[in-house]
Amino acid sequence: MSDKSNKDLTILILTATALGVVDSLIPRPIPFMKLGLANVAAVIAVVRYGLLKTLELNLLRAFAVALITGLLATPAFLLSISGAALSAVTMGLLRRVLPDRLSVPGLSAAGAVASLWGQLLVTGLVLPGLPLQNIVLLLTLWGVVSGLAVGLLAQKAMGRSSRTEALRKAEG
Repeated sequence: MSDKSNKDLTILILTATALGVVDSLIPRPIPFMKLGLANVAAVIAVVRYGLLKTLELNLLRAFAVALITGLLATPAFLLSISGAALSAVTMGLLRRVLPDRLSVPGLSAAGAVASLWGQLLVTGLVLPGLPLQNIVLLLTLWGVVSGLAVGLLAQKAMGRSSRTEALRKAEG
């Protein structure tokens, strides 16, 4: 990976961390239902760098946000890390298998749903007996809606980035 790619990935990790902290401050009507703003950076990373770098970004972001918010070594961190990992793997595999058939918002929606299902699975393992099946449909719908919104933001950010890069090349 080139120095420019490393710099870009570092910026994405820092952006994801900042957005993750902001997202953690927004009240949720029910557990698991957050906007997923940090995933803007993850979607950009999966399109630009693929599965492994996106996994790296998501795991570092989850760790950094938990450290900043004081949730490290808590059940919330376990949920965050599992959702982050499953989201990165899902988006990375879909990007590899369907490179030109899945839009950026579609990729993001798949990652959001995978993250929520992963968190539900881990919650069910840690706290057996909770009636989690009662919120699967609601969370799936939320994952699609929030994932599409995040994907549109990522797509817009990538478009801006491409135009800025083209202008820099034209000037230099």
